[in-house]
Amino acid sequence: MNSFEADIASGIRAPGNKLPTEAEIAIAFSTNRHTVRRALAWLQAKGLLETTQGRGSFVRRPIMTYKIGRRTRFTDGIAQHFADSQTRTLAIEVRLAEPHVAAALELNVGEKVIYLKRLGTANGQPIALSRHYFDFNRFPTFDVFYQRHKSITRTLLDCGVPDYERKRTRILTRLPSPTEAKLLNVPKHVPLLVTHSWNVDGLGQPLEYGEAHFASDRIEIEIEAEPKPTVNDIT
Repeated sequence: MNSFEADIASGIRAPGNKLPTEAEIAIAFSTNRHTVRRALAWLQAKGLLETTQGRGSFVRRPIMTYKIGRRTRFTDGIAQHFADSQTRTLAIEVRLAEPHVAAALELNVGEKVIYLKRLGTANGQPIALSRHYFDFNRFPTFDVFYQRHKSITRTLLDCGVPDYERKRTRILTRLPSPTEAKLLNVPKHVPLLVTHSWNVDGLGQPLEYGEAHFASDRIEIEIEAEPKPTVNDIT
């Protein structure tokens, strides 16, 4: 199994590549399947492989830590960890607010909202699929500025919002839909890490509601502690 470890370290076997079957490895190394099984378990214990019954063994993808704090920014959160990161816009359009979106933005159901869908990648691997919602009546020119910048933060700045903060985050897991599995390149049986986020402006008014879907085999989420209040904060 040292040759497999060396191949993984050198990049010959890239993250996500499938290994031969136990029977094929046993033949190639002139050994028995029991020895192969123990060797694969050893590589898995070292964090180099991930094995799923019925699918086989794959080279494990690197795990990225995505930090959530008061000023979480989707694109910046990915760029902080990978030099080769990109965020691709999949859709931007005006929709009618569904009940959960309307509640998050404190709107009436059926009011117009801006819907933005994006895919974040790092080192050529899809990392996260995000959906963002904004009040259309508050930001009627959002589309124009976003097409110019391709950045939510810079778009909001042009719309008169200099800064915003994360008010609340809810994290859950669920299995991906067929579309999500395809976009994130994950098996349908591997759960997603899903975050629901509520962002507010400097006055504490609802600004954005977002949903981010992370490939759980590539992402771990870290919650940053809130800083302790200073004397100036209290007075």
